[in-house]
Amino acid sequence: MLIPENATQGMSSPAQPLLPITGSALADLYACERRFHNDLLADPADRDPVNGFVELLWRNGSRHEAEIIAQLGSDVVDLRAVPHAGRMNATLAALSAGARVVVGARLELGDRFGMPDLIVLEDGAHYAGDIKSGTPFAANGTDAKSAYAAQIGFYAGLLADLGVGSGDRAFVIGDDGVPAWFDLGVTASRGGRSIARMVEELTDLARVIRDGAVLATPAASAACGMCVWKSTCSAMLYAADDPTLVAGLGRAARSALAPVARTVAELAALPLTDGPKVKGVGPERMATFVERARLLHQPDAGAYATRPLGLERRHHELHLDLETDPTNGNLVYLHGIHERIGTGPDAVERYVHFLAPDRESERNAFADAWAYLTADPTALVTTYSAFERTTYRLLQRRYPEIASEADVEELFRSPRSVDLYFDAVFPATVWPIGSMGLKAVARHLGFDWRDKAPSGAGSIGWFVEWQETRDPALLKRILEYNADDCIASSVVLDGLIALPVRGPLDWPPAAAATDRERER
Repeated sequence: MLIPENATQGMSSPAQPLLPITGSALADLYACERRFHNDLLADPADRDPVNGFVELLWRNGSRHEAEIIAQLGSDVVDLRAVPHAGRMNATLAALSAGARVVVGARLELGDRFGMPDLIVLEDGAHYAGDIKSGTPFAANGTDAKSAYAAQIGFYAGLLADLGVGSGDRAFVIGDDGVPAWFDLGVTASRGGRSIARMVEELTDLARVIRDGAVLATPAASAACGMCVWKSTCSAMLYAADDPTLVAGLGRAARSALAPVARTVAELAALPLTDGPKVKGVGPERMATFVERARLLHQPDAGAYATRPLGLERRHHELHLDLETDPTNGNLVYLHGIHERIGTGPDAVERYVHFLAPDRESERNAFADAWAYLTADPTALVTTYSAFERTTYRLLQRRYPEIASEADVEELFRSPRSVDLYFDAVFPATVWPIGSMGLKAVARHLGFDWRDKAPSGAGSIGWFVEWQETRDPALLKRILEYNADDCIASSVVLDGLIALPVRGPLDWPPAAAATDRERER
């Protein structure tokens, strides 16, 4: 059974009736233990407003679900209008009668409760499944996405334990409308456990968190960005000086480090070399965490590079940033470029963009952007992370007449291009901030976005709304946000060039050492 770090064992179970464990709750638990805890036990008044992009995903998911259900035909038992109090019995009756498809079923057993989107009859057995607006598959293309697997595995277990269906397989109908079936007992190619085993472990963990047997602590991660508990958890993390405030140090590393460092300050105090051996955290990674922790506690010391970065200004620079819509098959709707020509007082800077309002115009936008980016083979192309390269590979497969695979690889290969994040920021710099994302680094360097709530997710929401309304104010907001992302890359390039190269900070800080000497 998985047990989160900082466990508080031996607490008594609550006297009130047990809160149910649901499939969607297990999906949240897989992503974040504290999210599950807060949804179940925290004061709803402490929630942040729901992110607009999350609401967009909900709307698209509901629309996609309605479209799939409408295609199922007339031989369907639809229980969605049945009151919740009677829906379990209605579900059992439908399954007992051999229903081909049941929509809106309700399954209850003990403290488990689930509402699979569909239950279907295949080869004499009933199987549970869910409808999702994204791909059912993990990045490897074969395993189910873990959050989806948690849900469908949970529903399949309920069917089997109730004796009304199979717990061997379950399915997800994704954005292509085709059921993807998953064997719940087969060990996944990644992770080393089956879906059924993962569901068992998550269910056990959900119970001990719910019952107060362990304390699920928050952890800073990229997933926090759109969570309704972000403000609540952030306050807890800063109050605790939590190690996950160190860039790149996640929940798993925090658990591994717990015996030797439970705070950023304790982590900073560890030796950079010949320190404690921690399983799962190698010496180089440990030294990186210690170095970052020290600067977090001495922010006035300033950011620095750990080695020469080999970066310099070019006469011609193209700072590239792309915007895509995952709710519409990853439509690449905007190619933005902040162009800099010259390096002196007469230098010229301008923003160039290529917009694809719909799928029909995506090809031409790509062609125009590609022509612009490749017109001067001496120009430096900068990106921040691998997203642009990955997206251009996708566009190349869609429109091979525009560019070959080799062309795309050449554009993003050094010295033609530099990925500011993976080539410099992440491997060779230290910053007194808890994130190495573009916004965090650029803001630390003094830049800020014109939009009051800048985010890629927000841009997607604005774009979808603009497609429907053609409101020029929305288009202006989209373009300004993208332009600022592009400008931010140029700011980071300049900042990286200016960084001093030095070794790690001493610990304890010199001022603290002086104070102790005075006390003596």
